[in-house]
Amino acid sequence: MMKRFMPKSPSHTLLAFCFWYIHLLCLVERCKVQVRTNFTDPDEERALNAIFQYWGLSDTSDDWNISGDPCSGTAVDLSIRISEPGIKCDCQSNGGGTCHITAMSVQGYSTGRRRVIPEELLNLTYLTNLTLSGIGMEGSLPSFIGKFRHLRHLDISYNNFNGPLPPEIGTLPSLKHLHIMSAGFNGMLPPELGNLSRLQQLDISSNGFNGLLPPELGNLSSLQELYMSISGIGGEIPSTFANLRNMKILWASGSQLTKIPNFIGNWSLTDLDVSNNSITGPLSAFTRNITTMRSFDVSMNAISGSTPKKLGNLRNLISLNIASNNFTGSLPPELGNLTSLLTLYMDSSGLSGKIPSTFARLRNVNALWASDNNFTGKKPDFIGSWALTYLSMQGNAFVGPIPSRFYNLTSLQYLWLSDVSNGSPSYFIENMTSLSTL
Repeated sequence: MMKRFMPKSPSHTLLAFCFWYIHLLCLVERCKVQVRTNFTDPDEERALNAIFQYWGLSDTSDDWNISGDPCSGTAVDLSIRISEPGIKCDCQSNGGGTCHITAMSVQGYSTGRRRVIPEELLNLTYLTNLTLSGIGMEGSLPSFIGKFRHLRHLDISYNNFNGPLPPEIGTLPSLKHLHIMSAGFNGMLPPELGNLSRLQQLDISSNGFNGLLPPELGNLSSLQELYMSISGIGGEIPSTFANLRNMKILWASGSQLTKIPNFIGNWSLTDLDVSNNSITGPLSAFTRNITTMRSFDVSMNAISGSTPKKLGNLRNLISLNIASNNFTGSLPPELGNLTSLLTLYMDSSGLSGKIPSTFARLRNVNALWASDNNFTGKKPDFIGSWALTYLSMQGNAFVGPIPSRFYNLTSLQYLWLSDVSNGSPSYFIENMTSLSTL
């Protein structure tokens, strides 16, 4: 006789579910216990608490230190940006079990309290990133800053340090980014900076340094970006800088430079700003090789001679500024090759003659500043097909009325021609509804 299949009773099903649920809870609790075995190194935790106390900051946060341990919450989640003020930790290296503070960031917390870098910072030996920007730091930068062997990023910008940059900063073997903009430093730039063989970014701008660039900086073969505007450094760029072939950005405005060396034509420049210096003589031939250049600013110097035709080779250029110089002659037609150009500044540059017809190709230009030169002939009507929002052409020797195609410049916000009434129809500006300055 065949046995009948008997379904399990609801009580058996419920009992099985309860056993499964209890087992799942146990697994979850085991995971929690395992996570809780990772705690911040005690010496580092004490140092962090002392540092924050000195600086008048809270050592607790809604994002990190959420369990009473600094290395918790977002401090151990490297996919989330660091909180301000905040830290990041590494709990995986060295076999786990102990979490080490690898990053600290405190920015914009200037409360009038006098702040210095305390010796307790030395206990954070695993730091790779340290940002102390705009928090009212005073005194000198301590020499022990050179003991952080793992440090890759150091930003102490916008503070009130005094005295020189300590030479020990050249003993940071892992450093890639050094930012000390507007930090209050003075004295000579230490030649020991040339020992930072991995350095990629160096920003020393807006300080009170004096003297020349140390030739030793030519050893920084990994350097890609140098910002030294208004730093107090002057003179010539050392010949050793010819070695910096990876250099992409040089900002050296207001640095008392006297010339642009030809060897920078062998760099990988995309952005050059040497404005407001003491550069004299003709514009050197270095431009012939820099086809990667996107921004070129040599304004407010005393550069003379003709405008180099080779500038027309910079076909990736989006901003060209040659204003306030002593050029002679007319603009070379080759500049019409700069079809990516967005802004063109050539006020008070000494130029004369007609604006070349090849400039009709510059349809992407949205700002043209060409005032106070000796340009002649009629105003080019092709300018009316450009995408201009700023147009300044006053103080020249143009003749005739404003071209009718200028009436298409309906996006203009700034217009300065000085001769709007020179035979031009009275309705010239009626279509320029965005105009705010005339």
